[in-house]
Amino acid sequence: MKCSNCQTENQKGSKFCINCGESLKIAAPIDDGIRQSPSSNKRYAQGKNPTLAAILSFLIIGLGQVYNGDFLKGIVMFIIAVVLFVPTAGLSSFPMLFWSVIDAYQVAKGNQRLWK
Repeated sequence: MKCSNCQTENQKGSKFCINCGESLKIAAPIDDGIRQSPSSNKRYAQGKNPTLAAILSFLIIGLGQVYNGDFLKGIVMFIIAVVLFVPTAGLSSFPMLFWSVIDAYQVAKGNQRLWK
């Protein structure tokens, strides 16, 4: 386990760095493919394929977000696309499609966080 302060390699399970005494934070294992930033409440997708997420969002608006574990955002995107489809003669689908594809790709890559 490497110290974030001085980069000294410590024994696994150590609570403090043997070199500088800094507290070593042990991350709990994550099973759901979502990681949480230790300094904040922000959550990020982990272990997701960005290309697959983008393709899923291209096929069905919001499906890539569901794949990333961002269920609420995926459902909201899908509902907005369906509700706005008729009054805009389908024109609203194109911006929603682009937003969905780009967002799914960026979230799967870890560049953007998940909605809470």
